[in-house]
Order: sequence, then C-alpha cells, then structure tokens
Amino acid sequence: MATLTALGALAPALSGCQAVDSIVDYFGPRPDEALVGLGRSADADAQQLAAVDPHASQLRSEQADALYAEVERLCGRNEKGAAPRSCEVQRDPQAADQEPAAENIDVIEVMDQAAVHTRDALSEVSAESRALVTNQAIILDAWEPSQLPESPELDPSEAARARELLEWEYEQVYGLDFARSYAAPSMEENIDDRLEMHEKRIAALQKALAPLGEVPQPAPAYEPTPEEMPLPSDAASAQAFVDHLGWNDSLEWSSAASQAAAPTAEGEERVAWRNWLIAVAAQSRGL
Repeated sequence: MATLTALGALAPALSGCQAVDSIVDYFGPRPDEALVGLGRSADADAQQLAAVDPHASQLRSEQADALYAEVERLCGRNEKGAAPRSCEVQRDPQAADQEPAAENIDVIEVMDQAAVHTRDALSEVSAESRALVTNQAIILDAWEPSQLPESPELDPSEAARARELLEWEYEQVYGLDFARSYAAPSMEENIDDRLEMHEKRIAALQKALAPLGEVPQPAPAYEPTPEEMPLPSDAASAQAFVDHLGWNDSLEWSSAASQAAAPTAEGEERVAWRNWLIAVAAQSRGL
C-alpha cells in the first residue's frame, strides 16, 4: 500500500506519459539475471581470447549474442518494437583491473571454466531457456575431449530414460559392428574408437541401473526403421552409415540432456544426471 501511495503521489508531478512510463518501469519485466550473468561472462571470454584463439573467441561471442537475444525474447517488446526500459541491459563486459598478457592466457582453462559456469547456471535460468543453455554447455564441454565421468547414482524417476538410452547404445554398437564388415581399411580405426566409446557408455548405464531392478540386454539383431538409413552393403554406404549414426547419436544425447535440464514436476533439480548427460552429449558432439 505504501508503494502504491508513493507512486500515486508521484504521478501528479509528472506529465501523463511520464507517469505511465515511471509506473511501467517500476512494474515492468526484468531481465533474467542468470542469463545476463552468462552473457557478460561470454563477452568477457570473447574479449580475453581474441588475441590468442580467434575461433574460441568467436564461439564465446556467438554464445553471448544468443544469450542476450534470449533475454530480449523473454522480456518481450513494447508497441514500438523495442524492449521495455525495465528490461534494458548494458552489454559491455566489466573490464578487469589489469588485462593479463596474451601469452599467459590458458585457452583450455578459460573454456573449461566457461563450461562449469554454464552447467552450474542451469538451475538458475528459467525453464524455457534451459534448452539454449544446455546446448551451450554441451558445446563448451566438447571443446576439449575428456574421459567420460563416472555414471551418477540414479533416482528411480530417471530409470526409464536410462533404460531407453541403454537400448539406444546397444543399437549403435550393432550398427557399427555391421558397418565394420563392409568398411574400407582406412575406416576401421575410427569405427573401433566409436565402438569402445559406446561400450563404455553401456557399462556405465548398466552399472547405474543395476540397483534399480531391470537392466535391458541387447537383442540379437536390430533393423533400421523406414525413416532411417538402410544397413550398408559396401564401403561407400558403410562410410555414410557411420556418419549417419554419429549425427543421430549427437541428437539423441543432446535431447536427453535438455530433457534432464528441466526441473521435475516437484521442482527438483537432477544435477548429477543432467551433468553426466551433458558430458556424453559433448563426447558425441566432439566426434
């Protein structure tokens, strides 16, 4: 009531438009602070990396653009097509007291810290922005290949999706094994590396699912659906088939990570499961 009284007292001292603008500024939408924080960090990284790694700098600059665009999307636009004044954001990153020498910048460390910051912010950004932030976390995680982390202890609510992903992995192994029999010798090492990667995922998922009951086992064979690429029959089709498997694998795990980034119906965050899925999706993206 005190706030309304204060605004009411202010209105007569202003012209009609000024009064409306002041009230809109007070009650209008506010930018998502978590997204703004990520955007400023991305801008700062882009500036810091520009002299030592233009590619990494461009990536972080593009991520900043996407984050600020998301802030604007959430804020909406007024009748003039501009963001409400209450939602305006100053984009310039905070300058450090002392700019480090270019040769002292560790690009991998900067990108690793960006990945950690982005993953941690997932619990803070609004639910409708989490697909964007999850995708950025996957891209940052994929910047430098790393070992797959230990599978987390699963909550029973996560078991059904974990079983689906285990079945998915069985299908990948079957498809790669089939393609290897037709592959050119130059492809065999790549296929073997992919098979090792998928076998490790299978072992991790089986271990995580074991305490929760049913652990699916691989079928004797898998047939592609009508929408999928047919099984290979020569070296050229084997190469195309392996590429197709890799593309679909990246999509599947990215989708799983985005789904896990959303809070449960009870509002709970599934941080360990989400972060593991991001790591697997990054592994697929990095192939």
